[in-house]
Amino acid sequence: MTSTRVLTTMEVEVTMRTLYPAAAALILLIAGCSGTTTPAPTTSSLSSASTAPTTRPSSSASSDPEPTTPGNGSGQGAGAPDDSGRFSYVCSNLNEAVPDVTFTSLAEVWASTEYVRLSSCTASYEGLVPFEPTEDESRIISIAEPNVTPSDGLDAYLTALGLCTRVSDDAASELFGRSSRQMLQAASELCPKAPQGKIIGLWASGERAGDGEYAVASGGLVPGKFHLRKTPPEGCTWSVSASDGSKKASGGAVEGQSGIILEEKDVLTSDKCGIWEKME
Repeated sequence: MTSTRVLTTMEVEVTMRTLYPAAAALILLIAGCSGTTTPAPTTSSLSSASTAPTTRPSSSASSDPEPTTPGNGSGQGAGAPDDSGRFSYVCSNLNEAVPDVTFTSLAEVWASTEYVRLSSCTASYEGLVPFEPTEDESRIISIAEPNVTPSDGLDAYLTALGLCTRVSDDAASELFGRSSRQMLQAASELCPKAPQGKIIGLWASGERAGDGEYAVASGGLVPGKFHLRKTPPEGCTWSVSASDGSKKASGGAVEGQSGIILEEKDVLTSDKCGIWEKME
């Protein structure tokens, strides 16, 4: 006869406590293999999208590179300031108590906060010796002194540069008035965009004159009605003579401010009167 053994309640509990950890581990293992995927964090997906390649034009390709070397000469045929680094400028002030100032380019002179109070400037050459003019410099020298070889024309070029800096009315009769017509034309070609570019052009074209003697002729003053730009100091005298030397008119400050007529081949002589300018 076969006997059947009945488990007691205590034995069942012991058995369940023994099997429960193994069953729990089996359930976790089955869950891990089921393929369920935890959603990826939002920041991770944005990061992935932001790394997508984007085609953009290179900044260096879209803009001209900055110049890294100085220019090769003053080249002011186009009105550009001297950037060669081969010239310097010593400028005096209308106030004699103010010391002279040195600048390294025309652009510096023109940008000076004291520009309108500068009387005049002297240009100096700081480059290699012997002086070898650029093509533009040679052209300016040829205008200023047609009979001089450009390589020998440094002084002429420095004079033209000086006229391009700043010339006050007080110094105009001396610097502009006594400069040759060729030199004034050279300066006008050299720096047409200077603050005084238009003024230099008036002197170069014969529409302005200072104290001295001037003929109304080719390369001199143009015919027309002239007057004194400002009230001259005491002692102003002037006269107009015909080509044969006969006197046509004369006077002082009052008549000069009212205006005088200059005709072809006339000669204007002015002393202590300041600047004459053609009237429109």
